[in-house]
Amino acid sequence: NAPTRPTTGIRVADQTREWHEGSSIILDDSYVHEVWNDAEESRVLLLLDLWHPDVKVEERERISNMFSYARGKGWIGGSKK
Repeated sequence: NAPTRPTTGIRVADQTREWHEGSSIILDDSYVHEVWNDAEESRVLLLLDLWHPDVKVEERERISNMFSYARGKGWIGGSKK
């Protein structure tokens, strides 16, 4: 028998976890991931982006500039206005 998927959960790479009210989950979203809520109730999440502690300040600036450029071109973050 195949394992059943939790009603509300998250999969990161090959690991699946069930969401539990009042609990926290921390993940590295550079891996392929998905979330789902097949329950009748709404779920709300608080999403925080944190820098990995090994990323140097100048690397952060370059990465931020790269994303700002891509947003300005309309490549990410919705349509360009």
